[in-house]
Amino acid sequence: MKQFLLAITCGVLLSCNVQPENTVDGASYFNIEELLNKEIQYLIGQQAGLEKTLNSNGQSETTHMEPQTKEEWESQLSLFFEANIDKPGLREAYHEEDLSTVDGMSTKIYSAKSSKSFVQTLELLYNNEVLKQINIQTSEKNEVYSSGRNLKLFLDNGGQHIVGFDVSGDEKMRMKEAMNFEVKAVITY
Repeated sequence: MKQFLLAITCGVLLSCNVQPENTVDGASYFNIEELLNKEIQYLIGQQAGLEKTLNSNGQSETTHMEPQTKEEWESQLSLFFEANIDKPGLREAYHEEDLSTVDGMSTKIYSAKSSKSFVQTLELLYNNEVLKQINIQTSEKNEVYSSGRNLKLFLDNGGQHIVGFDVSGDEKMRMKEAMNFEVKAVITY
């Protein structure tokens, strides 16, 4: 009897699908992490640099750096990595919408179904089916802290490589002055 129950249990377990569940239509969301990892390898190979200008509460500072390793580039692009919505836990968490115009411009928009989602919107802007820009809006809120950010990632004319990015937003904390900031970064070769 024990062997029979063990055989039934094994059969049930083996017949279960252990693949991550996809969205309703079986497709996944846009994977920005995959794009960034591929691009980091290219940037390292090109020995690219980064010029960043930070504006915060009326003050401005420009720095030039030359990240040498994958970890250094990941650090510079960390907000974009954090905004990846193509994760098993986020399946069916976003509405997907395609918008097209007659001049070859099109936009794919992923909108969060919940106001509690970290990434509220992710927009992919295409020109003649070539990815040109990625816009991401994030939001975090709890009893002590709130933050909203707008991230923009710009690609070259061929849609092959990142040419820069912008990050802007605000952070508010109880008993502290609110902070507004803007970072503009350009990839240098």
